[in-house]
Amino acid sequence: MTDIANPVVSEQAAQLSTASDLLQHSLDRLAHLSDVRLLVSEVLTSTIAVAGAAGGALLGYDAATHMLVLQSYVLDGLVLDITNNERMARKQEVMSAAAFPHWDEIVGATDTFFSYNGCGVHPALPEVVYAGPPMISAGLALRRGDTILGLLILVYRPSDEISSERILATRTLTRYAALVLELAWLADESSKAAVIRAEAKAAEERAAAVAEERNRLARDIHDTMAQALALIVMQLQRAESKLGPAWASAREPLETVRQLAVEGLAEARRSVSMLRPPVTPHGLAQAVQEVADLVRVYYRGALDVRVTGVPHAVERSAEEELFAIVREALTNAAKHSKAARIDVEVAYPDQRSVRVAVTDDGVGFDPEQSRNGRFGLVGMSERADRIGAALTLASEPGGGTEIVAVWPNA
Repeated sequence: MTDIANPVVSEQAAQLSTASDLLQHSLDRLAHLSDVRLLVSEVLTSTIAVAGAAGGALLGYDAATHMLVLQSYVLDGLVLDITNNERMARKQEVMSAAAFPHWDEIVGATDTFFSYNGCGVHPALPEVVYAGPPMISAGLALRRGDTILGLLILVYRPSDEISSERILATRTLTRYAALVLELAWLADESSKAAVIRAEAKAAEERAAAVAEERNRLARDIHDTMAQALALIVMQLQRAESKLGPAWASAREPLETVRQLAVEGLAEARRSVSMLRPPVTPHGLAQAVQEVADLVRVYYRGALDVRVTGVPHAVERSAEEELFAIVREALTNAAKHSKAARIDVEVAYPDQRSVRVAVTDDGVGFDPEQSRNGRFGLVGMSERADRIGAALTLASEPGGGTEIVAVWPNA
């Protein structure tokens, strides 16, 4: 008796054999890829080939925002590896999961493809041009346990034959796709963390370099100019004691020289103090109190320092620059404003921000006039820019001056 092969069974067997061969080939290719980001498009391309689809898309799902992010898109052999292409990444399609066609049905069809008309993914890229009839799609929610990681969408033309055997053969790849999506997400988070760590390290190195340069300048001023001025003052005092009555004949010019030397020495010491590492171990508020005590030595008006709110830890770079702004504004007011009163405030409005202000009732000035020669104002503005703080200046002739810095700049 002769067996007559069932043509339907033969076709199914052929489809399954083709799918199995493609699956093995795809798994072999995937096994040799080490870059997780490259796996995203590779696993999509492999799944489309095994399923006999015209194209497809792989989308990541962010449960926190309930948004879908297109990771890779394939149509008629054209592969758009969006996550690894900077130009495409700038236009990376993000959509609400709730607005995606048949989202609830796709998610509800556990471990099974849900078929629907259309696609739901339309990248706004010049490479993607399709003017044919609406596609037929099969959507699958990719999961790890009960956690949804993303969607796999396969698209077919209306004339394409959708083989259940080939769809079934994609099961191994769809599980692999879920793993790849999760690995890609972890790699992205790791990369972001690495960038944050690198930026923090760079900021620390910059701060250390600035501190070292300040210390070097302070040492130079102390060892050269300050020492020379101190010797001049000492020699003038010695000359006065030795000359006796003869000193009187040249008293006026020599007293002028001595006074200039004393003032220059005081200015040099103030410069050294300003260049030394500014913030004490007790933080910004204490450092401001200490610099106010130094200013009181030569400022004869009323000087009040207020701390409001609950002091909290501040980034070291921000703390140093805010302190330097207060110190510059305070010394400028004490030396140049002819003010009867100076008020300094260090405010902590909340657990994240800091506000510092220096106000005086002195002669003031016109802020619109050229700042040539006003290096202190330029320096304060540069310091604020370095840490992302907002610096405001309010002054007018005869109306006093107020300088306020707020960090961070909301």
